[in-house]
Amino acid sequence: MATRLRQILIVALDNLGDVVFSSALTPPLHAAFPDATIDVWCKAYTADVAALIPHVTNVVAADPFWAVHPHLPRASTLAFLRSVRRVARTHYDVAILSEAPWRAAAAVGATRIPIRIGLARRHNRRFLTHMLDAEDAHKPVVREQARLLAALGITVAHPRYRLDVSRLGPDRFTIASQLPPRFVALHPFAGQRDRCVALAEWIQLACAVHARGHPVLWVGTSAELEQVRRSHTGPEARYVDELHHASMKVTAAALSHARLFVGHDSGPLHIAAALGVPVVGVFAPGQPDRTSPQGFGPWRVIAHPSPVGITAAAMLREVESLGLFSTP
Repeated sequence: MATRLRQILIVALDNLGDVVFSSALTPPLHAAFPDATIDVWCKAYTADVAALIPHVTNVVAADPFWAVHPHLPRASTLAFLRSVRRVARTHYDVAILSEAPWRAAAAVGATRIPIRIGLARRHNRRFLTHMLDAEDAHKPVVREQARLLAALGITVAHPRYRLDVSRLGPDRFTIASQLPPRFVALHPFAGQRDRCVALAEWIQLACAVHARGHPVLWVGTSAELEQVRRSHTGPEARYVDELHHASMKVTAAALSHARLFVGHDSGPLHIAAALGVPVVGVFAPGQPDRTSPQGFGPWRVIAHPSPVGITAAAMLREVESLGLFSTP
């Protein structure tokens, strides 16, 4: 394996959480190859978060034409092919695929990057130069992805994901001026509606948190947050899409100021955890063994076969266990 790498590409062409998980790869890569440039290739809507990954220089953002996001228009094939061409012209020494379904592996193969590393998935062998054993779905994602670095001679004992709050720049201070101190962020949404705890339970949680002296910031897309606006009859609350301008960077900036985050197993949960915010993750159901919070801050998980049975009281107990209401 090459001992001198100058250009490294991390490929995270999946969803938001995938980009956050891939952030665990950059500190050991930078330590091993301090003079190398590390870039990320990701979807357009995740680019703001990819830019927060430590040691990342450039972000190549393009939506794969084969991946249809439920809330976004179908991606342009031509735009994605332009990103393939851009990656090929950069002449990376190595591409590390944080997730390696065959289409993503094929796209990387088309760039002719000489070293292409990924975990075994169906049909992806022909596109990788170094294929490691398939992911164990019962182990944490960052631990499994850290195995990718073994192909470069790097061993990581305790991988953790992290986003660099300093990369938020002036936006972080602009957002802080629009938020109350000591607020709690709530994200009652997930990619599938049948995995969501009833909104009425979240509103009860919001009222209980507010009664204990902590205002609430609701997090989600504008369409999702409209459901809360129509249903919420409790104390005054803030909504992330009303801050500055609606973007993933603004969401990350807002979450970086939260005293605590409570939300379903989804991208915002992992952004908050990667920023060091204490979090309570709700898995209803999910894969908590695999995708529990894997950052540096304190966390709790509620796991249940379905959202039925997860109550505001249960979520509040986990919030209280983190000591939110006992610290100034």
